[in-house]
Amino acid sequence: MFDLNYDLIKREIESEVCKEHHLHPEFVKTDDGFGIKACCQPFHAELVAKSEKMIEEETKSFLDKMMKDMFNE
Repeated sequence: MFDLNYDLIKREIESEVCKEHHLHPEFVKTDDGFGIKACCQPFHAELVAKSEKMIEEETKSFLDKMMKDMFNE
């Protein structure tokens, strides 16, 4: 497999601010991937959706590059 750019995801997630509580989340890398600690469930759900989209985009970019490299050899 490949390593995700967790630093990029961490910066993006931790830059968010809860609209209700005005607090920043905490991004925690784990052995299985990562977790997000947030002040409330609605904010957590929003961040999870955002991180999933970021992972999807990074994975697509990686696969596109890998396929391009395979056929250009």
